[in-house]
Amino acid sequence: MHDPQLLIFLLSLAVLLGAACILGAIATRIGCPAVVGEIAAGLLVGKTVLGRCWPDAFTWLFRDGPAATMLHGYKSLAIVLLMVVAGLEMNTAAMRRIGKALAWTALLGAAIPFVLGYALGQGVPDAYLTHPSQRGLLAVFLGIALAISALPVITRTLLDLGLLKTEFGALVLSVAILNDIVGWVAFSALVGAMTSGAIHGGDVAFAVAVTTGCLALALIVLRPVADRWLRATSGEAALSIVLVLALLAATATELLGLHAVFGGFLVGLAIGGSPNLPAQARRVLELAVTRLFTPVFFAAMALRYDFIDQLDPGLVVAVTAVAMISKIAGSALGARLGGLAAREALAVGFGLSSRGAMEIILATLALEAKIIGEPMFVALVLMALTTSIVAGPMIRRLLPTVRDAR
Repeated sequence: MHDPQLLIFLLSLAVLLGAACILGAIATRIGCPAVVGEIAAGLLVGKTVLGRCWPDAFTWLFRDGPAATMLHGYKSLAIVLLMVVAGLEMNTAAMRRIGKALAWTALLGAAIPFVLGYALGQGVPDAYLTHPSQRGLLAVFLGIALAISALPVITRTLLDLGLLKTEFGALVLSVAILNDIVGWVAFSALVGAMTSGAIHGGDVAFAVAVTTGCLALALIVLRPVADRWLRATSGEAALSIVLVLALLAATATELLGLHAVFGGFLVGLAIGGSPNLPAQARRVLELAVTRLFTPVFFAAMALRYDFIDQLDPGLVVAVTAVAMISKIAGSALGARLGGLAAREALAVGFGLSSRGAMEIILATLALEAKIIGEPMFVALVLMALTTSIVAGPMIRRLLPTVRDAR
C-alpha cells in the first residue's frame, strides 16, 4: 500500500529538480549562470505557466499538505547547506587585503538603497497601501527590503562563474554578508513592528546582541573545538561532522529568531580555515549542494506566485528600477572609493544587486501583516527574481576573463 503524500512529494521533487537541471544547463550553454535557468524553471512549472495551462496538474503536484511540508523541509535544508559552502569558501586573507573597499561598499551599498527605498515608500499612492496610516512602517520596510542582498543567490552566482575564491568574490560575498547581518537585525525588529505597528528599540538591541553573540561563539569557541574534532577523525567522517554542526547551528539561530541560514554560514566560516578538513569533503559537499539541493530551492522561489493576475507594470518598473539603480550605484561608488577600477566596481554593484529568498520572505511577512497589498507583493517578488537573473550575465560582460566553474 503506497503513501499518496510520499508519492506526491517524490514526483514534485523530481519535476522541480529535473526542470531546474535542464534549464540550468541551457542557461550555462548560452553564457548565463545556472541559477538563471533554475529560477526560470520555477516560473515554468509554477503557478504562472503550468498553473494556467494545466491547473489540475499544478494543484495536484504542489497542493498544501504533508507533501508540501516535506518539500519545504528539503528547500530549507538546501539553503542551509548552500550557506555552509559559502562559509567554507570565504577567503579571509583576501578580506583583510580589501578592508577599505569592503567598508566603503558595505556602507554605501546599504545606505543609498535604504534612503531611496524609504523615499519610494513615502511617495507611492495610497492605493498601494492597505492602511495609509502605516505609511511610515511601509517606508521603513521598503528601505530594508532594498538595502539587503540575496546571499544565497550571490553565493551560487559566484560559484557558477568561478569567482568565489577570488578577491572580487571575497569582496562581493563579504559585503553581502554584512548587508544581510544588518538585514537580519532589521528583520527581527520588523517582525515585532509589523504586529505592534511600531519599531521598538528593544527589538533592535536584542537582535544586535544575538547576532554579535552568535558570531563570537562561532569564531572563538566553535572554531578550535571543530578543528580538534576534525583532527581526531578520519577523512570520511569529516563531512558528517560538518553537516551535524551545521544542522545544530541552524536550529539554534532559528530558535533565537535569526534565520536558520545564518547558523549554516557560521559553521562554514568557523571550519573553512581548518587544515584538517579534507579537500575531498569540501568537493563532495559542494557538488551535492549545487547539483541536488539548491536547484530545487531556486526553482521553488517562483513556484507559488501568479505574476499575471496581480501584475501592475508601472509599479513593477518603479520598484525594480529604484532597487537596481540604488544598489548598483551605491555599491559601485563604494567599490571605486575603495580603490577598484571602474569596470570591476560596476561588476561589484551588479553582483550585490541580486535579491532573492530574503526579499521574498520579507514581502510575504509584510503581505500577511497587511502592510502591503498583493500588487506591491508581486512587484517585490518580480524585482527579486529580475535582479537575481541579471546579476550573473552582467558580471560576465563586465569581467571578460570570468570562466565557468564546471
